[in-house]
Amino acid sequence: MKITKYEQSGFIIETDNGYKLAIDIGAYTPIEKLNNISVDVMLVSHIHGDHFSLLHIDKLSPKKIYLNKECIDMLGDKTLPGEIIKIKVGDIIDINGIKVLAIFNVDHGPNTKVRPIENMGFLLEIDNKKIYFAGDMFYSSGIDTAGLEVDYALIPIGGFYTFGPEEAVSFLKQFKSAGEVIPMHYEKTPETKKEFEKEVEKIKVESMV
Repeated sequence: MKITKYEQSGFIIETDNGYKLAIDIGAYTPIEKLNNISVDVMLVSHIHGDHFSLLHIDKLSPKKIYLNKECIDMLGDKTLPGEIIKIKVGDIIDINGIKVLAIFNVDHGPNTKVRPIENMGFLLEIDNKKIYFAGDMFYSSGIDTAGLEVDYALIPIGGFYTFGPEEAVSFLKQFKSAGEVIPMHYEKTPETKKEFEKEVEKIKVESMV
């Protein structure tokens, strides 16, 4: 499995057999960066343009696009290149061997101007690896992580609209174990990435004592 990070909270995850899943590639990713790139399927967490962009979906040309009702309603008469499949909190789905073990509600906090009705996170299992995608999480929310062991944790760190570095680290401490931590959602506050990395190093030192 290969995970490629794009701007803000965008990812393309390629399975060992070459199947490609895109998550939340939106307006912060330069469209030319997606030249000659296509995916098989796309998951979108919520309506905000840095996560849900018709231009970027068209460019990636997924055969299937998994959207919540709010995103589907936002489309109106517009069409997308692939089949639209409605998802909601609580669903468990299988996408060509990619297991979506949980779709959970994420608390976006008080600062967003357009508050999503549905703001989702995902727990995935791909090639026997578990991936936790927190979405735009401001307050600790979603599934209980106390007994959760994941190989990858994709966590927002930018502050104001989501966790800041300290909040993100506090949240990570709730997991039973989290292997590789990949920070996201820091394009407007790039300095938070270094702050977060310092905080994560403290966790590693503490766990060795």
